Amino acid sequence: MKTKSIFLAVGMILMFAMVTATSCKKKESTPPPPPAYVPVFSATSIAVAADLIDFYITCVTDDYELIKVEVTYPGGLGNDTYTGPMILVSGAPITFPNYFPRLSGNWMFRITGTVKSGSHIGTSFVASTQVTVSGK
Repeated sequence: MKTKSIFLAVGMILMFAMVTATSCKKKESTPPPPPAYVPVFSATSIAVAADLIDFYITCVTDDYELIKVEVTYPGGLGNDTYTGPMILVSGAPITFPNYFPRLSGNWMFRITGTVKSGSHIGTSFVASTQVTVSGK
């Protein structure tokens, strides 16, 4: 009877070890896809009057088709959307049809478009850039 108990205990330990060892195997996972390509933009502000400011947005990496630009005022005090379509070459700035109130803080620009040059032709993107405007 004692031999039976020993075999039963050894069998239980081996069964536990086998279940534990097989459940701990790391499953192979597929690597995540590369992040979407987003062109690099820069923004510049120019004071045109004591209470007005203008902005120039430039893509420094690619030619692109502009679909729209969303402008968010500092502190969320306002926003405007400007729509394309227009084709712009790398380094050529865009500006807006009107001036903005000269508000201090971070102005955010969200640019939606499609790449028209380089190895990412046809890639849609949403890029963002910002300008910090200091006091009057």
